[in-house]
Amino acid sequence: MHEHDERRNRQRLEAELETEQRPRAPLQLRVPNDVEEFTIRRFVEGVISTLKRSPVGVEYTSTTLLGVKRTQYIAQGDGAVFQKRLYDPRLGWRETSVGQLTVQDDLVARLTLDRTIEDSEWARRRDVCRVRPVDVLRNR
Repeated sequence: MHEHDERRNRQRLEAELETEQRPRAPLQLRVPNDVEEFTIRRFVEGVISTLKRSPVGVEYTSTTLLGVKRTQYIAQGDGAVFQKRLYDPRLGWRETSVGQLTVQDDLVARLTLDRTIEDSEWARRRDVCRVRPVDVLRNR
């Protein structure tokens, strides 16, 4: 049974990462999910690789009772540094620069979140991480 779950998770990840063959297929993952941490790490590595070679960024959207919060990462230059853009409905946009390892760790931590910490279960079901064109991210 465990082997079947691993195979199913691997197939799901491979389907998510096939953006070059099917450019309209979204590269995204919802939270909570039933994907194992190893698979999530591979997913995040694929996302980081995509960010470095294409004019796209990754956005993590979290819906809470206070509104929609967004965290965006956009690769700068060779991809060693990323622009991190945070949107909070009460505070507006804030921007900072972070390294690639920080981006990876943050995305893995968010995508492996399967229990509520601060938010209700209702809010957690609406979290999503997706890759979008940079111009779309900047106009949000």
